[in-house]
Amino acid sequence: MAATPASMLSVLARGRTYTRGLHLLVSAAVGPVCTLIYPGFSESLLRTLVWSALVPVPLLVLLGMLPGVRHAEGIQARLLLAPRDENEISLAKAHSFTERWRTSVWLVVRVWWGLLFASLMAQLLSLAGAVATAPAVEGAHQAMGLEIPGGQEYIWYLAFVPPLLLLIGGVVVGAGKVQLVIAVRLLGPSSAERLADAERRADDLLVRNRLAGELHDSLGHALTASVLQAGAARELIDVDRDFAVRALAAIEETGRRALEELELTLGYLKDQEESGPARAARPTLEDIGPLLEASRAAGVTVTCRAPDSLEGVPGVVTREAYRILQESLTNAMKHAPGSAVDVVLDISGGQLELSVANTLVEVADRAPGTGKGLRGLRERAALLGGRATAGADSGRWTVSASLPLKLGS
Repeated sequence: MAATPASMLSVLARGRTYTRGLHLLVSAAVGPVCTLIYPGFSESLLRTLVWSALVPVPLLVLLGMLPGVRHAEGIQARLLLAPRDENEISLAKAHSFTERWRTSVWLVVRVWWGLLFASLMAQLLSLAGAVATAPAVEGAHQAMGLEIPGGQEYIWYLAFVPPLLLLIGGVVVGAGKVQLVIAVRLLGPSSAERLADAERRADDLLVRNRLAGELHDSLGHALTASVLQAGAARELIDVDRDFAVRALAAIEETGRRALEELELTLGYLKDQEESGPARAARPTLEDIGPLLEASRAAGVTVTCRAPDSLEGVPGVVTREAYRILQESLTNAMKHAPGSAVDVVLDISGGQLELSVANTLVEVADRAPGTGKGLRGLRERAALLGGRATAGADSGRWTVSASLPLKLGS
């Protein structure tokens, strides 16, 4: 679609139009400065322009070979050329000869394009000034090789001033866009940098997914247990006051632990370092006592068989096993309320074996699960090189997990 005067005025109102023009003018100044030092300006404008284009080339090529120059040029290009996506222009230093050579080419092309832009702008501004002042000045004027007569009878020349100004604006906009395209081609990330960036984003996504799993498991269990405990306390408050008090105490403890885990997880999201106390605050199999009591306070009969000591279980394994147990209890309370739950923990053959089983219960109007919890169980086990399964068999729903005690084996 052809540009209209209104759209051109809209583009001229944008700040990046003028920052790009500034970038071009800075580029244009390099050649004349070098020529002024050596060999000096010539009486011939054309010869001066040629010297301005050629004299700085050796210096620019040598500068481009310095690793830090690419970083500096990337910062300047991002600030002044204002790409829509900043990642199109790299801020990394040059680590290979190819990247250094591309930087050298960028510096030369940048200076040449800026010099051409400045020369054309000077001619257009001279033409616009000559046309605008022609009615007020007698005699002929020279601009861009044209002879422009002057005098009051040429007042109609003023009609050409707005189109000339729009043309000048169009040159500024077009030259800035070309400068940006060149910068993206020559200062853009290399294949290695793009691969490293993709790997970094994948790692960030993995961390966020892990944190989302932590929130799902910890807060999901806390809310499910609290809802069931509150319902049981309401039903039995007039019949068994002691049970109601225990249920309310369990709700308080469950909420407190959930707030602690929420604060810890949000700390990770804020890129805080995981300190020793924060790591210790993450629940492990040593903390299953309160977890089981919270389920019992919700009216669930829970039996647990576990070894006397779990000291030989690595920290990461015992933490992931706790989450698997927590999610399994949450599913039992949500999908089989009132059903007895059997928990079995065992260490055998270099594996931590965990089993959580409950009787299947038909509940009317129960919303189907999303399956995220079960996927989370499998992901936690697979992360450690183990496995987790869940399914119904002989009227019971069983979650089983086998986690290696020696990671990487």
